[in-house]
Amino acid sequence: MHTTVLQPTYLPWLGYFEMVDAADQFVVFDHVQFEGSSWQSRNRIAGPNGVIVLSVPVLSDGTTQVPIIRKRIDYRQSWVRKHLGSIESAYRKAPFFEQYIDGIRAILASQPEMLVDLTLPLIRYIADCLGIDTPFRRSSEIVKEDGFQLDKTGRLLSLCRQSGTTLLFEGASGANFLDTHRFAESGIEVVFQNYKHPVYHQLRQGFTPNMSVIDLLFNCGNESLAILRTGLRRLPRRGDGVEATAVVPSAV
Repeated sequence: MHTTVLQPTYLPWLGYFEMVDAADQFVVFDHVQFEGSSWQSRNRIAGPNGVIVLSVPVLSDGTTQVPIIRKRIDYRQSWVRKHLGSIESAYRKAPFFEQYIDGIRAILASQPEMLVDLTLPLIRYIADCLGIDTPFRRSSEIVKEDGFQLDKTGRLLSLCRQSGTTLLFEGASGANFLDTHRFAESGIEVVFQNYKHPVYHQLRQGFTPNMSVIDLLFNCGNESLAILRTGLRRLPRRGDGVEATAVVPSAV
């Protein structure tokens, strides 16, 4: 069972969906700590005058140890209208804007209380638009721990064991903290993503990488998944029939 485990983020970039596409199951890592400085509540789009950062405001909990599933959105600010206005300003002239914007509008307009109930439906909707059919699972429905009792390797290893994982497709940054020897002792192979961002047509001159995947969808439509898959990968897509090669760093 090839598994990708990622925290739910707001309108993620292309590499996020490349990892989802490559796996047999995608486990949404939603029972671990919310981090305000991460991509869990923000992302970037290519606006008419440069990069625009879209940030979802969240309510303060008075503590840092709040799991993502319990993080609430702050609607005292009119951020939904502003985000939709920024997206429309950036992409209304894009060839496939009308094909996808209604679904995004509907999810944002639903104003869920919890952050994950915003980010996860957006991720599911975008995956459907791309044509990615990897099954989704939530870590909070798999594990028994609260996500704070173990170290980073321990949390992920426990989740992999309980989800039937034999190969973990991990983001490149995971090489900085994961003790892959502990995974090997449990019979779980670890493969780190090595994604080369593809260049595609954008509305404005030049190319701005690392935008939200909606930049790709609005500009390239039904060709988006094929473009996304051109990034270099360590792990073959499901059905490719090619053995993956693990990249295992020294223990940390």
